[in-house]
Amino acid sequence: MTYVQKCRLTFLGIDDELKNDSTSVYTTPINSSLFPAPATLLVANATTYESQKYGVVYDGTNTFTQRTNTKRMKFSLNGALNNLNLSNNAKIIIESVTIPNILSHTYKQSKCKNNIQLRLRGLSKNISWDSTSKGKSTLIFSCPVFSNIQGYGEGVSTIVPDGVTQAIRSRLNSDNNGRLFVNTAPDTLYNFNIDNSFLNNGIFEFELIYDIGNVIKLDNTINQFMYVPQTINFDNDKDDFEAFQISLIVMDIEETDDKLYDDKEMLNKINKLLIGKYSMK
Repeated sequence: MTYVQKCRLTFLGIDDELKNDSTSVYTTPINSSLFPAPATLLVANATTYESQKYGVVYDGTNTFTQRTNTKRMKFSLNGALNNLNLSNNAKIIIESVTIPNILSHTYKQSKCKNNIQLRLRGLSKNISWDSTSKGKSTLIFSCPVFSNIQGYGEGVSTIVPDGVTQAIRSRLNSDNNGRLFVNTAPDTLYNFNIDNSFLNNGIFEFELIYDIGNVIKLDNTINQFMYVPQTINFDNDKDDFEAFQISLIVMDIEETDDKLYDDKEMLNKINKLLIGKYSMK
C-alpha cells in the first residue's frame, strides 16, 4: 500500500479551549517516588510526610497540598475536515511537539521532575502498551526532565546546604520554556493507527501528565533547607501551558481513479476466465 498525506493539523496551547477552565487541571495517580511524596521531610521540629495518596501534610502548618499534575487541552476542528474521508488503514503521525516546563515562580525552580506524558484521547485502534497504564494505551509521547542549571537565585546572606550563598546559587530549569521534539523519521516513528471515524466528532483532546516534585526552600530560622511539595496551580501556571505545540500528519492509503484495477478479487476472476478461454482452443 502507498500512503499519502491527507491533512496536517497544528494545535497551539494559546488556542486551548480549556485555557481558562480550572476543571482542566486535576490529579492523575502515577507511579513515582515523588507521588505520593517522599517518606521524610526536613523541617523545623523534624516531621514526616503523612501517608497521603495525592499529597503531603507537614507538621507545624497542618497544610494539605494536593499533587495536581495533569492539564487537559481541547481543540475543535470546527467542521474544517468534514469532507475528509478516511479508510480503516489511516494513521496519524507526530511531526513535532513542544512540551512546556512548569515553573514555581515563588522559588524560581521547575516543578517538573523525572518524566512527562502526553496522551491523546480516543486513540482506541492503535495496538500500544505502556508500563503506566498496563493496558490499552493512549500515550503518544513522553520525555524526561533535565535538571539544567540556568541563571541564579535571589540573594540573602544565609548559607544554604550546598555551602554557597543564595546570591550565587544556581536555579534549576528556571529559564527553560520546554522541550521541542522533531520527528526525523515520520515513516517509521510515532505512527498511530486510527479508524475511518477518528475525525468524525471534530474534537482533539490531549492530556499532559507531569511528575510534579519538590523544590528546595531555605529555612532562615535554623539555617537548613526543606523540600516544599509542589502542585500545578491553575491561576499561576495556566500561562506556562501556552508553550504547548503539536503538529500531526494524517496519512491514508492512496486512492486510484480506476477501481477495477485496484480490485484484486475482480482481477483474479478475469484472469481465470481468460486462462479458461485460451486453454480450450
